[in-house]
Amino acid sequence: MLGTQRVKFFVFAIVICCYEAHSQGQIPDVDFFPGKKIFPPFVADGLEHQFSLSNVTDNRDWIGAVGGSVPVIQLAVRQTEMQVSVAATVFSRLIKSPGHLIVHTVDYRVDFPIDVRFSALVLRVALGHVSGHFADDGIERLGEKSIQYVRDYVSLAVVHDIPLMGGHVYASTGYNYNSAPVQRKQWLVQFGTEFGNFLLTDYAQLYGALDIKIKEEVSWGSIQSYQIGVKLFERNNHGLRVAYTFRRGFEERGQFFDRRETVNLISVFVDL
Repeated sequence: MLGTQRVKFFVFAIVICCYEAHSQGQIPDVDFFPGKKIFPPFVADGLEHQFSLSNVTDNRDWIGAVGGSVPVIQLAVRQTEMQVSVAATVFSRLIKSPGHLIVHTVDYRVDFPIDVRFSALVLRVALGHVSGHFADDGIERLGEKSIQYVRDYVSLAVVHDIPLMGGHVYASTGYNYNSAPVQRKQWLVQFGTEFGNFLLTDYAQLYGALDIKIKEEVSWGSIQSYQIGVKLFERNNHGLRVAYTFRRGFEERGQFFDRRETVNLISVFVDL
């Protein structure tokens, strides 16, 4: 079933691009593994695909994320661009103790997005998977009983660039066509912004961002993230970021999806 849906999405995207090319009497330019992404990351989203390390200043925890998003193929006709990408990230909550790491949870996210940019507007349709797991240390040290947490979903997102604010706004909705343990509360709504990007030096710029998720699986409860940071050595979406994030609401970790948490994070991101 999942494989069939993926094929449908790829066919849908190719049809859009071919129609655009036909209407303009052009053959689309094709580029494999383009260096620049046409869909911006939701930088304040705790489950955005990323390579990062965050310190939870409220306790001894750290959050490590290893992954990213890679555009595989790009088709372009005049002002219209389309990218097909693959994205995957592993998120771990851990404690650094003398001599070794104690890993409590390991969550996985995988996406297959298709993005289409029309000038300042970008549309995304994607198939994705999120699952949350306890690591051995988590089961032994926390005394928790594990649950099966999984979401297979289809999502639709739109981003609009706003040069006057030095950034963009976005909105997204997702539908979980397969989920556990909650099976009949399937919708997620997300919106946010990134703004500022004030140039401090030739190699540094200041930015702000916020991200809000509203999830039916927790009776329309929210996860709110507010972030301020500095981008360093940025080029074609790649670079280094140092940021502070205040996050409150329900947990991002799947094993604790119905519990509330308030955290302050100091993070280093390597934007790939």
